[in-house]
Amino acid sequence: MLSQIPKVLHALYGKPLIGHVLDAIHGAGIRRVVAVVGYRSTLVRRQLARSVETVVQRRLLGTANAVLQAHRRLRRFTGDIVILYGDTPLLTSQTVEGLLAAHRQEQAACTMLTAVLREPTGYGRIVRDHTGHIVRVIEHADATPMERGIEEINVGAYAFNARLLFRTLRQIRTTPSGEYYLTDAIALLVKQGETIASASTRSVGEFLGINTRADLARVQTIMRTRLLERYMLAGVTIVDPYTTYIYDGSRIGQDTVVFPNSVIEDGVVIGRGCQIGPFARLGRGTQLGDRVQVGSFTDLSRVTVKTGAIIRAGSVLPERSGIRRCVTTT
Repeated sequence: MLSQIPKVLHALYGKPLIGHVLDAIHGAGIRRVVAVVGYRSTLVRRQLARSVETVVQRRLLGTANAVLQAHRRLRRFTGDIVILYGDTPLLTSQTVEGLLAAHRQEQAACTMLTAVLREPTGYGRIVRDHTGHIVRVIEHADATPMERGIEEINVGAYAFNARLLFRTLRQIRTTPSGEYYLTDAIALLVKQGETIASASTRSVGEFLGINTRADLARVQTIMRTRLLERYMLAGVTIVDPYTTYIYDGSRIGQDTVVFPNSVIEDGVVIGRGCQIGPFARLGRGTQLGDRVQVGSFTDLSRVTVKTGAIIRAGSVLPERSGIRRCVTTT
């Protein structure tokens, strides 16, 4: 990222990357979370506060070593552990739920989230035997030409039996680069006679990770499209989705029309049959009754607008902490 800010704290649609991952985790019903942090760990721990347990990977020795750092916190835990990357903000709670459901149904030692790509360059490949069972994961750089032809990829989300996971992590050998790969646990578990299962995702881009600011922009476009579609399917008209930004967490009534170049931040409540914009901004805490018209170049924050009101073009009602203004302009 070429940044002094840890990657997982870069903002995406109003919250840090890791915030979106935590939303998926909590949405799947998982309550206890342990975050393994490294670069500028103090900043990440401050952001996570007390809602998440944290451990520090002081030497960056690979994904298996990172997971092993959590063993001290989870030594007495005997259930299932879900492992996710902190830079995959498009992952949904439904996918995490599906991963856990498949894991428990198969009673597997490990269940991996996989996807099929026509252009899988750069991703680890899922290697199966002639019966269709997963036998190992091969990283792209280590794959043979034949293995690189495999289109099923490792997404990087796992469910593990906790006891088997930590026992196997200690058996992983270092790579020539000095790292310990979590994916090497798959072949070790297979050799021990354990079952490796899989769950798949077909959602476009759900498994995309972020390594550069260009990736961040691409993922934001996907997330914005996903959110806008959800509002449109719920009965909201968005005249120009390419220039409209609506943040997650807003509630918008049916038959409301949002005109181009408008921004609706999270926490905004809009009634039915309203008209917003063009070039309008509704900040946090704004509440509109039914049939409210918000004119162009209007900026509202933390105000309550009565049903049927008209906000003239160019009005600016600035945010004032602790003050709620009731607007009845007609």
